[in-house]
Order: sequence, then C-alpha cells, then structure tokens
Amino acid sequence: MDMFAMKKPPLALLIAEIPPSRFTSPDGTKPKIGDVVQLDQGFTFPDGEPGCLVYLVREDGQFGYEAMVYDSEIGPDIEA
Repeated sequence: MDMFAMKKPPLALLIAEIPPSRFTSPDGTKPKIGDVVQLDQGFTFPDGEPGCLVYLVREDGQFGYEAMVYDSEIGPDIEA
C-alpha cells in the first residue's frame, strides 16, 4: 500500500431534514434524509453545538449541494 496515497474523505448519511437557510445548491438539489454526504470542515454553531460542512457528491463527481449540518443530523461515518 502506498503510504502517500490520498485518503478518501469520510461519508455519512443525512438523518434529519436540513432547513433551506443552511444549504446552497447550484442546480436546485435539496438535501433529503438518506443522502450520502461527504464530510468536510467541522465547526461550532453560534448556539455552541458541533457542526460540519457536508457535500452531496454525485456518482459523476459533481456536487449537488453544500450544507451546514449539526453533528446530530448525520449518522456515523460509512465506508464508500
């Protein structure tokens, strides 16, 4: 195994509805429960709760949406 191989970003399932104020989509795709999302930057929401920036990545590699989610709105990391 190549020790310099790029590690794939972690993935998780959305387990809650995401309000429109917390996502953007270039093509109008809306987050839905069960979407497999790619996890990115972690952060803390203004209310002090932990969150994460996530992306819906399609099979062709294009992004469907970007969303700011609470950690409680995504399931555990899954294998690709």
